[in-house]
Amino acid sequence: MKMNKWTVGLAAAGVVSLASTAQAEENSVLTALSSTVISGSVEASYVGGFSNNNNMHGDGAFEANGASLEIGSPLGEGDYSASYNVGLLFGNRAQAFAGEDQTLKTANIGMNLPFGNGVDLTLGLFDTTVGYEVEASASNPNVMRSYGYAQEPLTHTGLLAATEITEGLSVSLAIVDGFDDNVALTGDSSGHSDFGYVLGAELTVPDSLGFLGGSSLYVGYVDGKDAGNFGLFPTGAADADGNPIQAPNVENELLYIGASVNTPIEGVAIGVAYDDRQWGNGGDSDSVALYATYSLSEDASLSVRYDNGNVDFGGGNEDSFDNLALTLDYSIWENVLTRFEMGWESGVGAVGQQALTGGARPSTSGGGVYDGHGNSSYFALNAFYSF
Repeated sequence: MKMNKWTVGLAAAGVVSLASTAQAEENSVLTALSSTVISGSVEASYVGGFSNNNNMHGDGAFEANGASLEIGSPLGEGDYSASYNVGLLFGNRAQAFAGEDQTLKTANIGMNLPFGNGVDLTLGLFDTTVGYEVEASASNPNVMRSYGYAQEPLTHTGLLAATEITEGLSVSLAIVDGFDDNVALTGDSSGHSDFGYVLGAELTVPDSLGFLGGSSLYVGYVDGKDAGNFGLFPTGAADADGNPIQAPNVENELLYIGASVNTPIEGVAIGVAYDDRQWGNGGDSDSVALYATYSLSEDASLSVRYDNGNVDFGGGNEDSFDNLALTLDYSIWENVLTRFEMGWESGVGAVGQQALTGGARPSTSGGGVYDGHGNSSYFALNAFYSF
């Protein structure tokens, strides 16, 4: 236990006792810990391919997808309350997210300002506010991610402000370092950072509109520089290790429109997500995903997703794709979400996915650009434990 000189002096004079001071310090720690929430998840799967003409999946293997751990506290009651959040990823989930075996996914401070209807501030490293799907697969309708997810940023470092304009309409604005925190950035020659921004607006349908009540529409826009470009546009040169040298910092833009709609059919909900990304150096990609979920019972549901999109690599090299995923969820054990998923893909497939997320544009043995056309299919058995 550490005590300042003033406390030690008071103890020596008999004004306070060291025991009471120690007890007060212990109570202070317990008070701070009482609002702390620890949560996380562990994920494992078996993924196999029925066919791999598109190199989507191999013959099949068990996968230890990895784990997550979050420590934080919610915003307190009253004005000028504050909170914090720290999120960690481990294993393959960290590799897929940031290319490392462990990564700091989020680390931020939340603050409330009593202006207007209240303004919530988030300062530090936080998840992006755009997109239909997230890193934790159990929070998505399907196990495998959509192509829209591959186009979107993952996290941002900066300052986010969000407020409710009126009942059912909220907006947000973030000033951030570049397009995506998971891509290395460099400042300009004067030492200034390459700032970007994230805009968002969400409209929620009031309950008075019957079955549509609770449905939502979200529009988001991201603009910022991206040094890595996810490997979609290598310069054609390679470094000493043979890795493709990526394009320099260039402006990237993403328009996202997503909606979740309740239907008059009990237990059925549908969704749609549109992503259009301009890569800043001549290429662009866009995709549309349609979602439908049917709740079979309290413990089971059936979800389907259809993807369609295009990738323009520049220089006349274009490709398109279609993807269909069918997922059955069933919670057999407490805290465990178990899933069986089947997927079919035609077109750009995993080739375009690789190009979007971390590899140079693939080519055939003859040196030509491989357009990725062909069909592939897979199945996945997935278990996700949340605590």
